[in-house]
Amino acid sequence: MRGRSPDRVRNELIVSIVDALQGSATVSQGSSREVWRDLLAGELAAPVEPFGGDRLRPWLLQVVKECTTVGDGLACLVRSLEYVEQQSATVAELWPLVDEWEAVDFFNNTDLGHLRPVLLAMGSTDLAVMARRASRSRVQELPGWCQTGWQVFLRLAGENSPAGELPPSMAFLALSADRLMEDGQADAAEVLRRFNRTQALTLGMEGLLSDWQHSDFPQPAPSLVPAYLMIQFEPDRIETDRYYLSHWRQSDSEGWHPVRGETVHLGREELPGAVERLIEEAEEKWADLRQPVILEFILPWELLNEPVEWWSKESGSEAPTPLVMDYPVVVRSIERLQRAAWHRPWHHKWRQLRERPADSHSHWSSPAEDEAYFFHLERELKEDRHAVCLVLSQPPGDDSGTGRREILAGLRAGVPAMIWHRSDCADPKFQDAIGEILQDRGLGSLAERVGEWRKDALALGPGAWDGHVGRHLAILLDDPERKPSPPGPV
Repeated sequence: MRGRSPDRVRNELIVSIVDALQGSATVSQGSSREVWRDLLAGELAAPVEPFGGDRLRPWLLQVVKECTTVGDGLACLVRSLEYVEQQSATVAELWPLVDEWEAVDFFNNTDLGHLRPVLLAMGSTDLAVMARRASRSRVQELPGWCQTGWQVFLRLAGENSPAGELPPSMAFLALSADRLMEDGQADAAEVLRRFNRTQALTLGMEGLLSDWQHSDFPQPAPSLVPAYLMIQFEPDRIETDRYYLSHWRQSDSEGWHPVRGETVHLGREELPGAVERLIEEAEEKWADLRQPVILEFILPWELLNEPVEWWSKESGSEAPTPLVMDYPVVVRSIERLQRAAWHRPWHHKWRQLRERPADSHSHWSSPAEDEAYFFHLERELKEDRHAVCLVLSQPPGDDSGTGRREILAGLRAGVPAMIWHRSDCADPKFQDAIGEILQDRGLGSLAERVGEWRKDALALGPGAWDGHVGRHLAILLDDPERKPSPPGPV
């Protein structure tokens, strides 16, 4: 089956991308189109000719064609639009087209069109499970736009595979053919198998295909690399007590590839309920995940002292569950994440903590006596490259008080870890607990030790845990190598 010529396949994909772009409100309006064009030029690291005529479509055709000449130019095109529109319908329509372009490239300009109806007709059940098996667990979660067998196949075609291993996209076709046979669709299964046989012959992978089809695949051992659910609250700069809630799920044990979810605009009082729903959705997606899960809250100044680890799951039941019962929970600073000028010392201090924890130490802040104290605190933290953890003398509040200024000094100095009592840092029980947490075993397992104190509080039950210091421990632990991507609204 010869199919369409390579040039026609490529041209039709370009036209489909332009069709999708013309449906975008960003692209159709002059001012927002210029914002997108500037972002695209930055992603490509090359100028993009501004729109200067009265016919938009020819200009879009030219822009898309120029993007196809750059390595990942089409991905840059969609990513730059995503910065403006977030998870819009246009963005969701464009990503599968980018995947298709890359799939055509992977299969040496082969026309893949005859596979589309077969894979589109497949049910959507267990697609993520099939993708994990086809990739030998390297792909833990599919992007939101992968809703059909066709879209999963295209996505997997862009995944790398080690030498001597069947590419994930071909393994997925083999699994899909097996499922179609079980459903009594022998003709459809043969379309996929014929394609696989042809590609295996072309790529010299006949043996790999045969081995795949006759192999059993035991469940891999549980990964020691945690999965992360990152939840970010970004303040609305116009409306008071309103926030943009964004989140990312990361479960790829082979690398940092967070999957972004939808951004929503909420009032402060709505945040706990929204987080509860996010966690429930993540648990549904990760039902067969065998890794531990860590929650990270990326918070602005005014929410850093919010006891997010004690927010609830299943709040509608008679016995809600605090998040801390099921997850390690840490907070992070959105101000530092968005302030690139603070990142160099942050990376230095983090490498010190990660690579030489036994040679690292904490710095106990004292109650401020005068304004000069905060200057000298920042100076001391910057001069002492081994100081990677700051113990606050007061909790951070909504205002510009002592706790907040201590955190500011720590952020400017690059300190990746900070610990405080949510209400009274002068409490002798807190002082004793921190002394034990920071004892001379090194600082490599701060979060685990804080978690142990929280579990001790949990063991007392809801009626008594408020009297335990573990109920009030807050820890900011900021890894500069784990950043959400793409960035949230600014």
